[in-house]
Amino acid sequence: MALLSIIVPVYNTEKYLPRCLDSIIGQSLKDIEIICIDDGSTDSSPVILQNYAKKDSRIHIIRKPNGGLVSARKAGVREAKGKYIGYVDSDDWIDPTMYETLYNCAESNQADMVSSGYFFEGNYITAHYDGVPEGLYDAKSIGSLREKAIYNVETRDVGIRGSLCCKLFLAEKFRAVQLSIPEEISMSEDKLCVISFLLSCSRVYVQWKAFYHYIIHRESMVNMPDCRYLLKVNAVYQYLITLYGHPLFTKGMRLQAELYITEMLYKGINSRLGFENRDLFWVDPYWLNGIPYGSKVALYGAGGLGHAYKRQLGNRGDLTYAGCTDFGWEKFKGDPMGVIPPEDLPQTGYDVLVITIKNPGKAQEVRRQLEGIGIPGHKILWFEQKEIYWKYAEVNGWIK
Repeated sequence: MALLSIIVPVYNTEKYLPRCLDSIIGQSLKDIEIICIDDGSTDSSPVILQNYAKKDSRIHIIRKPNGGLVSARKAGVREAKGKYIGYVDSDDWIDPTMYETLYNCAESNQADMVSSGYFFEGNYITAHYDGVPEGLYDAKSIGSLREKAIYNVETRDVGIRGSLCCKLFLAEKFRAVQLSIPEEISMSEDKLCVISFLLSCSRVYVQWKAFYHYIIHRESMVNMPDCRYLLKVNAVYQYLITLYGHPLFTKGMRLQAELYITEMLYKGINSRLGFENRDLFWVDPYWLNGIPYGSKVALYGAGGLGHAYKRQLGNRGDLTYAGCTDFGWEKFKGDPMGVIPPEDLPQTGYDVLVITIKNPGKAQEVRRQLEGIGIPGHKILWFEQKEIYWKYAEVNGWIK
């Protein structure tokens, strides 16, 4: 029996599949089986899989008609013979020591699940970790972890990250949970699986280390309008309802589940339903109070937040818009905000430069980059913007 079964669902990812497989084959933990599920691919992915299987006997290929991600994962779980189970999506890749690190952590702590961080790689790279303290959650503390399965209400952040791909699961406990996820669910299936498994776990270890690399593609389905989005949200909600009667599923978890559905609806209007009028993007104008009287204000970032800030500048007649800049300025060519490279921003043309990025970590990274090219730190400002669904929860008294 292998120490670990790595399950790789594959569907039309010929451009990315070789890098994915190379990163798995190159793992420092060698006693693994690699189960690749060809979910009805119509490109050259099946040929790529076959060629890799000829070179590495640890690779096993399962071929099936297209049935979606949950169906493919179930097929892999049924065949998995390892003590532990892990997942890698076929358009992503992993660091060489990922599974050795997670395996050693699971063994030394007798953990049913080990959760780690991941990198998002798109226009820029950001690291993401679970929004709970690092360490072991055992019989005395696992209840507090379940209360943060979706959100950490205290910090207004996520709790346990939903992705299955940055985690390791004890197979004998996890298999039944994965097989219980309905195949018609095609959104948030990872999150639902994690929530369900936490109800079965007795020991979980959280690591604030990142090994997994999520690659963001413009052609990705999550970036495309979807007229069936509301039906998919309803499928998620219907599954969550089945958990409400579980003895370990608390009232607090239910409130978080309902807030999660609210978040999905909010994000759907903004980016998934294909609405013409889609900017349900409430931006607190409090930031204007932090701008000195009569300032010339330059903005960093020409996304939705940047455009909202520019509109709100008009609420103060004493302020002047001094232009917009972005290190990725080339992708904003033709934008009405007139985006230029930060190096071309004249020092005398503005009094303050406001970073219009929600993510605090990314905002700090941009601040360091701006200071690195000589922009004075005292001129650079950033203001926190809470998501609208947190405001919704506060107004309704769900959270304080």
